[in-house]
Amino acid sequence: MKQMRKILIFTVALLILLSFTACSDNWEAPYASLEAQGGTVRVRFDANGGLFAGTKDVSIVDVYDISQVYGGVYLLSPDDPIRGSGCFSVTRNGYFLAGWYTQRQLRVNESGQPLDEFGVLCSESGREQGYTYSGLWNFGSDKLQLDSSIGYDSETPTTLTMTLYAAWIPYINYDFYSVSESGDVQFIQRVQAVQLELPQWSEKTGKLNLNSFPSVDGATFDAAFLDEALTQPLDDTLTGSESYVDLETGTINVESVNIYTTWMDGIWFKISSPEQFLSNGRLDGNYLLESDLDFTNAVWPPALVKGKFSGTIQGNGHTISNLNVVQADNSQIYGGLFGTLEAGAVIQDLTFENVTFTIQAGSRMQGAAFGLLAGSVASGAELSNVHITGALLISKNCYPSDYTIGLLCGSGSTDGVNYTIDCLVAEDTADNITVVVNDDDTVTVTFH
Repeated sequence: MKQMRKILIFTVALLILLSFTACSDNWEAPYASLEAQGGTVRVRFDANGGLFAGTKDVSIVDVYDISQVYGGVYLLSPDDPIRGSGCFSVTRNGYFLAGWYTQRQLRVNESGQPLDEFGVLCSESGREQGYTYSGLWNFGSDKLQLDSSIGYDSETPTTLTMTLYAAWIPYINYDFYSVSESGDVQFIQRVQAVQLELPQWSEKTGKLNLNSFPSVDGATFDAAFLDEALTQPLDDTLTGSESYVDLETGTINVESVNIYTTWMDGIWFKISSPEQFLSNGRLDGNYLLESDLDFTNAVWPPALVKGKFSGTIQGNGHTISNLNVVQADNSQIYGGLFGTLEAGAVIQDLTFENVTFTIQAGSRMQGAAFGLLAGSVASGAELSNVHITGALLISKNCYPSDYTIGLLCGSGSTDGVNYTIDCLVAEDTADNITVVVNDDDTVTVTFH
């Protein structure tokens, strides 16, 4: 305590005799000793239902000698860095601190009936009576003024006491609703929070961080609104103290706030690097490209090479370049950049540039198909404004079997794709292989 006393004296340049809290259960305040040293004013911080250092029924009391100070004195807030850390932090579960006030009164309506902390009649809510406050203290500008009519006698000092009360505001309940394109409204979840931050796309991972927002299975957050008609967009963080609290009285009159949300079907990612695309490679993934992707030193997601892709890639006019994919699995029935583009899969406004797909192994399964873009493109897959340049390479290990090879795809429609693809013998292949591209862009491999 002596060390704390010295810190306060030299930093504030006033005789602050002691600032203490009951960090020890058996510690008692030596008011008589402090007053004998010139302490004339006490300032008490009442946690008012909160906890100082996680301890109940504890107050902080600062004792000042300001009998010779004119014009008032600035006070230290309990969390002022000059006090150090630990004992002086104030918390209350489920609440945030609106501020410190010089006066508090039990909360009532105009008829004198008790109101709870949300301003609802206690007889209706069943909750305890709350408080209303006045005299919000600004530690940066307010000064404690002395009553000039009070004289000070060095032999019998007069101790004045002022109490500052912590005004606690309960966390607001945010009730989330989803609104469909047809206008149907469905309740999602209630979330209690001190503030509501909008979901944000991670620049590092490409995933959407929902923050305090709830999730919806199979969907990705799109936008939030404060009204069911979706005319009042929520475009900033909602903070209780700024949005709904009356700081003049330290009270709130809102128990819950409705948030109306719209959602995109599927799990979406915003992609700006090959690493993001690889780490989020899902067969049902939906991707919004934010920039060109150069895969020179990166790997195309293996799950896509032989899997059934049912998601969406919105290229936004960007290019995916320098891809090198090798098919080397004899048990693989479909292969390409995508094993299969399923019905419902969408690829739009995207260029694939300098792409190679090497077939090192055929399939021992009847009906297998391979192509640079996909082994198979199902009816119902949507390809629009897609451009591809690259090479389809045939290795000596591609033994003849019952499978189909096509420049773009082994089977299915290629409408919506503009492509320039060379079909070549791979460098490791012996001279006894002949590769012929037929008029329908299928490829025939002949071994001599």
